[in-house]
Amino acid sequence: MEYATTSKTGNSILLSATFSADEVTAMRRDATQAMAGKLRVPGFRPGKAPLSIVAKYISDGELKDDVLQKAASQTYVTFLKEHGDTDALIFEPEIVDSEVEDDTSKGLKVDVRVFEMPKADRELWSGIEVEEVHTDVTRAVDSRIRALVDAVTETSPKDGPAAHDDSVTVTVATEKTQNPYHTEFTVGEGEVGKAYEPFLAGMSVGDSKHFNVQLQDSPLEGDITLDGVAEKHVPEVNDEFARTVGAFESLAELRKALEEDEQRKADEARKDTVFSRAVEAAAQKLGIDFPGYVRRDATQERLGEIKKSLARNGLSLNEYLKYNNISAEQLTKDIEADAVKLLQRNLLMEATERTCSIVAEDEDVQTYAESHKEELSKAGVDASTDKGHKTIRNVIVWEKTRSLIVDAVQLMEPSGAKQEAE
Repeated sequence: MEYATTSKTGNSILLSATFSADEVTAMRRDATQAMAGKLRVPGFRPGKAPLSIVAKYISDGELKDDVLQKAASQTYVTFLKEHGDTDALIFEPEIVDSEVEDDTSKGLKVDVRVFEMPKADRELWSGIEVEEVHTDVTRAVDSRIRALVDAVTETSPKDGPAAHDDSVTVTVATEKTQNPYHTEFTVGEGEVGKAYEPFLAGMSVGDSKHFNVQLQDSPLEGDITLDGVAEKHVPEVNDEFARTVGAFESLAELRKALEEDEQRKADEARKDTVFSRAVEAAAQKLGIDFPGYVRRDATQERLGEIKKSLARNGLSLNEYLKYNNISAEQLTKDIEADAVKLLQRNLLMEATERTCSIVAEDEDVQTYAESHKEELSKAGVDASTDKGHKTIRNVIVWEKTRSLIVDAVQLMEPSGAKQEAE
């Protein structure tokens, strides 16, 4: 066998190999012999029939496929042995093209793609540029305080007509719904409350009106009946309010506690975003690709998960496609893109762990288990077992690797529009 490296793109290398007539004959013989043990040939025990007879029960297509696989494997092994400085090869070799004739005297030519483990070290990550994510927890804190206000707000029945800020219960009947439905909201609050306010203002319990509103950018027409109206008694947001909702001495103390909690969550979200951007940029820079069968398997696995999720909610895949106005081909294409991104992330994480020798010592595992008892218990992880120990070790290594990447990349200031959105 002779081979040559035809090209290298990203983490894949294209090899062109040529096998002599004698080599092809030997591979055909080996393939026939291997199949003989699986075939039932009349008059012979399994594996005892002469190869000349076995050959009559094997199709040319089966034999050619087996020979090609053997040729690809030999090319792969030879390349690996001759390139000791090459990073570990991953996945089975992928046959790209071949020339194989029934006449073995013509030999065999085959093009094979092999895939390297990408080199992902600190130097790689320090050369990756991603946009920074700035955090501002002010709106999140204000939202949580409003939620606390809603939680302690009391209501009392109101005799008069509905007005702004009143809590109302209504019955809504539209052409799009087979049966009327009941709902509750505050007049003038949120998208629903604002949309219905012009119709509800001045209505008394038992009154009905025809309406035409825009909800979620879609027109909605029907009849609304006011079933009940209550006046809301909203507490003043002050030190007394803070003492009511928790063990806080002042509003400032409450706000500080909420800010610290929201900042912790915002920092974690920022880390996730920077990490995702870094992985995507590194995958593109390295040109990370996968064999076709790996992409297909990952896509089918993800599609199966989606089908199970839909089934749990009483939907079929066809219904999902219809409701979302998307074709099966487009869905598969979108799923494959997401599946490949996940494959790239996992491969880069593994490569970084290897190259940077990231490990979790027993002491790390013990410390993590003690400080995360509640989370581990909820996840069903028993730190006292070998399986639980391994799970915790994997979590620690993952977090260490992610932190290395996030800390190493170069952060750029986002554009004005993106920064405002964040």
